[in-house]
Amino acid sequence: MVFGPLSDGDYLISGHRLRIMRVQDGITYSRLNNKGEVVVSTKLSNSLTLNFVPLEPVSGPASGIIECIYLKLNTPIVVDSKDKVVVDVTAPVDYGVIAQGVNRSYNLIDSFPESSIQYKLALYGPPTQGVLCRFYKVELGKPPGPGLARVNIRVVNETESVARINIIVVPLDIVKIFYKPGTWVVAMSDINMVLETSTIASVHAGLEPPSADFDESPDIIRGNAHLIGYVVGRGEFKMIWGY
Repeated sequence: MVFGPLSDGDYLISGHRLRIMRVQDGITYSRLNNKGEVVVSTKLSNSLTLNFVPLEPVSGPASGIIECIYLKLNTPIVVDSKDKVVVDVTAPVDYGVIAQGVNRSYNLIDSFPESSIQYKLALYGPPTQGVLCRFYKVELGKPPGPGLARVNIRVVNETESVARINIIVVPLDIVKIFYKPGTWVVAMSDINMVLETSTIASVHAGLEPPSADFDESPDIIRGNAHLIGYVVGRGEFKMIWGY
């Protein structure tokens, strides 16, 4: 299975069976679990096309309340004062099925996480002020696999001291997801993390694809969604509890 258009037939993806049937009065879409039970079923008009795409990792048991990705590095990054370091890491993405109309508008009809990645949540910040995150333990140097996006992270240390970083928190409403159609290749927005003080780091996200052969996935984080208090416009985030 690869990202891109879906035609009639059955597809086995991460333990789920997707079934698409074109009938006289429209299209039926179903997702079945490994027991053969239907967990999602939708009827669509004939003019729609279906696409299989990577999405922000907000589906699953905590759907609707995840705000960030909490990346825990297995190998810390140590950056000298007034210096920088660039690392490639991986971050989880979900799978989505999009119904797209003739006018290029779309609607998300199904989404689910990659079953081979353990689904974990973490709270970042104090219990009364923290944000719920999708937790992922990063193994530096490990290439992306199913359900994982490559993320290029540039860490800049503007403080007067040597800094040690093993946590990077990325708000999902500042990033974009990109993919190469016809492949499993996924990339997330480039991240620029600036260590401003010993307790504050700002996180900025680039909005451009890695190269021209990447398509942008639909942004399923609603524009009118509640924004956490320390987001500074689109593209920046303050890690106010330190880096």
